[in-house]
Amino acid sequence: MARSLLIFGNGLGMALDHEYFSLVKGLATIWQGTEHFDETKKKLIIGSMDDIGEDEAPQGEHQLEKLQIAIVASDYLKSLESDGSPSWLTEDAAQLPVAYKKFMHEVAFYFHQSGLNLPENFLESLSNYIRESKSHVATLNYDNLLYDGLKDYGVLSGFDLLIDGFTRALGFCSSNLDRHNTRTKAWYMHLHGSPLYQGNRKLLREERNNTEGHEKSHIVLTHVKHKPMIIDSSPILSEYWRRLPTALNEASCIVLIGYSGDDIHLNRKIMEHGAGKNIHIIEYSGSGSRVDRERYWRDKFANINVILHQPDSVLEFVDWFALE
Repeated sequence: MARSLLIFGNGLGMALDHEYFSLVKGLATIWQGTEHFDETKKKLIIGSMDDIGEDEAPQGEHQLEKLQIAIVASDYLKSLESDGSPSWLTEDAAQLPVAYKKFMHEVAFYFHQSGLNLPENFLESLSNYIRESKSHVATLNYDNLLYDGLKDYGVLSGFDLLIDGFTRALGFCSSNLDRHNTRTKAWYMHLHGSPLYQGNRKLLREERNNTEGHEKSHIVLTHVKHKPMIIDSSPILSEYWRRLPTALNEASCIVLIGYSGDDIHLNRKIMEHGAGKNIHIIEYSGSGSRVDRERYWRDKFANINVILHQPDSVLEFVDWFALE
């Protein structure tokens, strides 16, 4: 049976609870303050952004561009300092990268606290398909819905089928993604990271009350123009993206579920390695008329045959074995 590459966006969570899993809601909730993101850190971020205030949270990744530039500049100036040399940054300015990492981690971890689960019929049909087809899985969302669901159905269990590069004892190692039998092993790749990735470890379920975060986080939450830079700076995420072309080449078709289409760096990879293949788009029927949405997706993927599926909820889609 031919394998696919399944790429999931945050549409899974939005189908469960549109308000809770909205990025706008996550940003606004954390902006109000948490144990680890306080007024001092908020004021540092406000000073690097336009059009927001203490009671006006960012509305999306598009507002984070200037903040990301400020962080890069702060990190660069910090790197110029050496023992005995004068500091290029004030004490407050030097804390900007730390403040943003705390904010970013808290926002991502917010999506782990919904208490919701994916429907059993969706998970069962998807798990059966992955198990039979040995399909690769990639995610763009920060929540734990798919990860925990596939673990519960035995698809993400050790190194049996889907592997993500982590071991319980040693953490992440790129060689853990090497497959001795490419036909029976597939990859599970958090392309935009996870709040569970802290340093070189992945938090276990019993450790997830540790919301403090880590200075070496692996979360891509920034303006789309800067996402490749953040990916390249992470040894975990960059390894996933290095394997992505192989996953695309191995797949007989590409399936995008609950994806907005806005990540240019992902679209570029798909077009580079998916030419001549079918790309199945599974999206909410309320996204727009079939004519308009087919035009939208063909503009995104000009060299790929687009097949649009519009169920009333993406969680109602169970016809995985019909995809080719």
